[in-house]
Amino acid sequence: MLLNPLVLILIASVLALGTIYLLTGNKQQATSESEQGGSGTTADSFQANIKKRVEKNAKNDRLRARLVQAGFYGRQASVWLSVTKVLSLLIPFAVALAVTYFTTIPIKTTGAVAAFTGVFGIIGPSFVLDNLKKKRQQCIRRAIPDALDILGICLEAGVSLPASLARVAQELATAHPELALELAIVDRETRMGRGVGDSMRSFADRFDLEELRSMSTVIIQAERYGSSLADALEVFAASMRQKRMYAAETLAQQAVAKILIPTVICILPALFVVTMGPAVIMIIRGLADQ
Repeated sequence: MLLNPLVLILIASVLALGTIYLLTGNKQQATSESEQGGSGTTADSFQANIKKRVEKNAKNDRLRARLVQAGFYGRQASVWLSVTKVLSLLIPFAVALAVTYFTTIPIKTTGAVAAFTGVFGIIGPSFVLDNLKKKRQQCIRRAIPDALDILGICLEAGVSLPASLARVAQELATAHPELALELAIVDRETRMGRGVGDSMRSFADRFDLEELRSMSTVIIQAERYGSSLADALEVFAASMRQKRMYAAETLAQQAVAKILIPTVICILPALFVVTMGPAVIMIIRGLADQ
């Protein structure tokens, strides 16, 4: 019984080290390769080193974008994600060892359960990030029409676009706090010298929403060509309402097919029992009397 737990600990340690290597990357090797490339080695090795660095940075940027879209804006979010995955792999094996030590359950059973749980812990955070992203997108989609209405009123009253966005953030702080927070970020970026259109484009990238990208494009074109932003946003708001109407009609049509399944499974069997049950009972009694 002592050998099996030791072997299990060794396997868990190897898997944890491999996971850390895959998630964080071998920074020392990348540094040494960059130093060799800069010291005047062959051109092919230098180009290969540059290509590896670019691919690694692109991978880190994609991970960073997924975390931001899920609502994790901290700089150490990727590190905490890696730590979570490693702990999700190690904790099940530790629990398996404890269960085997204090009970009579064999190590093979607890080890199999721990391995399954560890694999789920590795891939589980990705599903959690996607779920959080979808929830944030739904929340912003519901808040965009209200924001466009208030923004249009402010622009028609002669208020500038940055001040209008700040006013929208104040008005929607209670009803839509997440949108108010994002508009506050846009207002802060605008005060730091960034264009409103570029700030809205970053806002759209943080949520990966096509509606926000279209809105940022409208603002950029209005700023570039000097057209009326209030009229452009009014047209955009009308198109957004039309899209929402089409989406609601699509969901209504899908509801008919979705209701059909529980109707067939739950209601029709009860109707068959009520309508045909007495006849079946009479037939059985008639056959029994004969």
